[in-house]
Amino acid sequence: MMKSPPSKALIIRVNLIFIAFFLVVYATLLLRPSSSAYHQNAAAVVRCSLRECHHKTDKRLNMKAVLEEPGDKLISNGTDLIRRERPSFLNEMRRGLKIGMVNMEDEDLSEWEMQGKVMHISYERVSELLEWKDLYPEWIDEEEELDGPSCPEIPMPRIQDYGYMDVIVVKVGCKWPEEGWGRDTQRLQLHLIAANMGVGRGKRDRNGRTKIVFLSKCRPMLELFPCHELIKQEGDWWLFKPDVVSLDHKLSMPVGSCNLALPLWGKGNDEFYDASKLPRSTKPTREAYATVLHSSEDYTAPSP
Repeated sequence: MMKSPPSKALIIRVNLIFIAFFLVVYATLLLRPSSSAYHQNAAAVVRCSLRECHHKTDKRLNMKAVLEEPGDKLISNGTDLIRRERPSFLNEMRRGLKIGMVNMEDEDLSEWEMQGKVMHISYERVSELLEWKDLYPEWIDEEEELDGPSCPEIPMPRIQDYGYMDVIVVKVGCKWPEEGWGRDTQRLQLHLIAANMGVGRGKRDRNGRTKIVFLSKCRPMLELFPCHELIKQEGDWWLFKPDVVSLDHKLSMPVGSCNLALPLWGKGNDEFYDASKLPRSTKPTREAYATVLHSSEDYTAPSP
């Protein structure tokens, strides 16, 4: 009796079983990591604290470290933010404040946001081509025989776009001890913005004063913010309470010697006054007029 040959279907089924078994074994050997590769690729994660750093081997690849030291950089929306220690006078202010921020885009404002609503004040930066000599030229046409006075424009924010604010905070760079650090047009612009916002949108107390805070390693400009209006200084934080009326008077003056007051006899008139034709008073007086140009560098120490 002869055996019948196996059918083609059975042969195909056996071949498929062998192929499947071979693929399973191959995939297992290929995907299985070796012990040496595992140890080489293990992540070394650093656990940071305020006092020390510890290194340990861990399987985790990502870790979020938060440091509480002032000046640390945080990352928010792809931008590095600087975290600073909050000034103590911030605790003395009430909650629910309206706080205006100038040039504070790279600062972590979470501490200030706990005090109230934070509003960023936008402005156009002064041109880098503007130099100090453009505001204080060496030669001055006092009698305006050639041209009238002309000063370069220093951009200011649109005050009407903002509401009234309890506090105005301004960050000002400091180039000290570089030569001529006080003659920085960008520094001047930020001080003028602080003064204009304080006069136009700063809330006043019963004494007619408003709050302006500077963040700077250098002392703010004495011409606008004198010593007697400085309330408190903590590190790089400067709290001022300027008199708004006095500050407004300062802003009404020309920003530099590029624009002087008109001559006594008026613009375009070369006729001098004849003192003999002036009406005589019962008590004659003698008066003199003088123009004084000075800089804060003349009466302050060279350090900030």
